[in-house]
Amino acid sequence: MQISVNQKFENVAVVVRAISKKVDQNNKGYYHLQVGIGLKSYDAKIWSDDEKINNEIIPGCIAYISGIARDFKGTTQLHINTIERIFNPSQDLINSILPTGFANENDMVNEINRLIDTIQNPYIKSLLQNIFEHQEVKKHFYKKAAGAEIHHAYIGGLAQHTIEVAKIVKGYCEIFSYIKYDVAMASALLHDIGKIFELSSFPENKYTTRGRMLGHITLGYEFVSKLISEIKDFPTDIKLDIQHCILSHHGMLEMASPVVPMTIEAIAVHNADKASSEINGFNLAIQRDTGTDLWTEYSPAYKRYIKK
Repeated sequence: MQISVNQKFENVAVVVRAISKKVDQNNKGYYHLQVGIGLKSYDAKIWSDDEKINNEIIPGCIAYISGIARDFKGTTQLHINTIERIFNPSQDLINSILPTGFANENDMVNEINRLIDTIQNPYIKSLLQNIFEHQEVKKHFYKKAAGAEIHHAYIGGLAQHTIEVAKIVKGYCEIFSYIKYDVAMASALLHDIGKIFELSSFPENKYTTRGRMLGHITLGYEFVSKLISEIKDFPTDIKLDIQHCILSHHGMLEMASPVVPMTIEAIAVHNADKASSEINGFNLAIQRDTGTDLWTEYSPAYKRYIKK
């Protein structure tokens, strides 16, 4: 569902992504919200300081809203007259309003398995099979996002991003025959595995305490290292290669990588990760935008406007 300027809406279900209480120039209280319907994200205002709103409406909750949409500096802003939290939403209602990706979960499971089957090294293949059969991975990997806000920030986003990175790396290996395929492919499949611990489940999709304090790179490194240790005689050189790719996949120290890429496989994984995240980030900015012209709002993440 998309809400247009001057459209009245009644009892529309939304996810409250953010809410804060503010004071206007006349010292009157009001609420500023970000609400989501699918991939769309709307700026919203409630011109009231009702304390019940402050107590009941929290980030991650689902609510019915009624009001009218207005144009505000070229974007669609929702002026909410009433908001009512839904305390026990049905699964069908949740599914209808949460942001979802562009791939079916079963298709992504099958694609991950196909990519694992391309691995020749028995140690690496065993590691990947053990990880993707792990209880925590099966429970969360295909349902969580790859990011809280910027890229692949929707249900299934983590798996979709991982498959994109793996396919890009596969393409690199076809062009650059000297890339060690098994190491690069395994690292592509595992580079963001720590995000199953870093981000909470939907509808919240926020950083967990562990995620904030340690980050997905550290969490992923520790998780993969633990499962490597459970495979007898796992080769030390391969272990170091995969660990290095995970630790360096953000590419730069200032981008939270503990080390920079120092192997061909690591630089391949980094560039594949960058391509997937930035291309999807542009597309997500376009999908979310509620503006009325040909350009998105200014993106602080990418420091530019993006043509729709």
